[in-house]
Amino acid sequence: MSTHLNSLPACATTRLLRTTLHDRVAGVLIGSALGDAIGLYTEFLPAAHAAEAYPSRSFTLHPCPTPFKLDMHRAPKEPGHWTDDTDHALLLLLSFLHTAGTTTEDGRAPPLPTQHDFAARLRVWVTQGFRPLDTMPLGLGRLVASVVATQGFESEPERVAREYWERTGRRVAPNGSLMRTHPLGLMCLWREESEAFAVAAAISRVTHVDPRCVLACVIGTGMVRAVVRGELQSEGDVDGLIERAVEWYFSEGVLEGQELDLKELWRHVKPDGGLEDLRLDEHAAIGYVYKTLGSGVVLLRMAIRETTMNQGDLFHRAGLFEELIMDLVMRGGDADTNACFAGAVLGGYLGYSILPDHWKKGLRDEKWLLGKVDALGEILGLKDGSYDGKEDKDTELHGGKPALSQEEMEVRWMLLQQATSKKMEDAAKPVSSKGPGWSWSLPWQPRGKGKR
Repeated sequence: MSTHLNSLPACATTRLLRTTLHDRVAGVLIGSALGDAIGLYTEFLPAAHAAEAYPSRSFTLHPCPTPFKLDMHRAPKEPGHWTDDTDHALLLLLSFLHTAGTTTEDGRAPPLPTQHDFAARLRVWVTQGFRPLDTMPLGLGRLVASVVATQGFESEPERVAREYWERTGRRVAPNGSLMRTHPLGLMCLWREESEAFAVAAAISRVTHVDPRCVLACVIGTGMVRAVVRGELQSEGDVDGLIERAVEWYFSEGVLEGQELDLKELWRHVKPDGGLEDLRLDEHAAIGYVYKTLGSGVVLLRMAIRETTMNQGDLFHRAGLFEELIMDLVMRGGDADTNACFAGAVLGGYLGYSILPDHWKKGLRDEKWLLGKVDALGEILGLKDGSYDGKEDKDTELHGGKPALSQEEMEVRWMLLQQATSKKMEDAAKPVSSKGPGWSWSLPWQPRGKGKR
């Protein structure tokens, strides 16, 4: 479908609806980044330790940011920074923007990200960080590190990822592909739902081929697309989307030798006890993909219930994003990833204008990210203006900058280590033995507790 306004669906041609849809698109991208940044406060903490570290159960990013529970996991960052979760999502957005524009020679929609282009961008991130903003590749997990480092990854990423999955016993199903796929739902806003499902499955398999990971990405991408389109107005709508995603998966997405337990899926996306049943801080499984998927689905269900019961109460609606995200992150576990996905879904449902100002104003690089939101809005026909990705240096493989050498990266790691150590020394507080483990390593060495 063309992205020119005169060929958009009739429902998108009025200025009011275009503005509303653009606000939801911004809500997805800013909401996910905010969830990521807020989730960093409690990432890897058990719920009991999170409550002890942050007894007020509230965070602010502006004007006076709430300080982190300072340990070697959080010390390299500052309040308001997003993490690798948002970086990887933005790699997909930049891949799309690079070949996109408000005018095309043949009038067709721009191509969706490919496995090969994303694999190349992911390898650059792993070795050199997020180049457009020159941030370091913090948060590299075991699966992504192992797959990306394997010879042949850039040319045949899915084959390499599948061989890793088989070599590790077909048991690993972390959340590292789900955390990045929400921009795909926006790119497919005017495309068929099945096309959104297909690109989500393909991009998951760049690193994560376990069927649980693939299906979670199919559901998550379809959900983001649907909330922005205004199609999820009831919990029945949510169930219907999940059922369609499962049906598509079994008809189009299954690879030979893959099995899937649907009862386990539904236990996570429709738990009787809500978030409590997800056991998000379960030590051995905090990065399990269904926990992250369930986090987003459960919070969307809660938002639908609240908005249905309080129709017309704008004040209540305005506080809903913060209330639900806080409930989620204070449960600890892989809080940044859980809140990144949930933030994308809630942000699309509620819209950017509803997101709390004292979080938005403290989000690092929000102005840069809003520029990409506007570019996407122009491409989708939701905002006036012109955009040509080929002229946007940020969308290039290295963000329009020279590639960094290994020696240059080693210097950057050393400087970051020194700054982190000084921050810990200045705090003059010993790191609790109960806190999350963290050790310094070069970017090819996996860190964290097996997630991603």
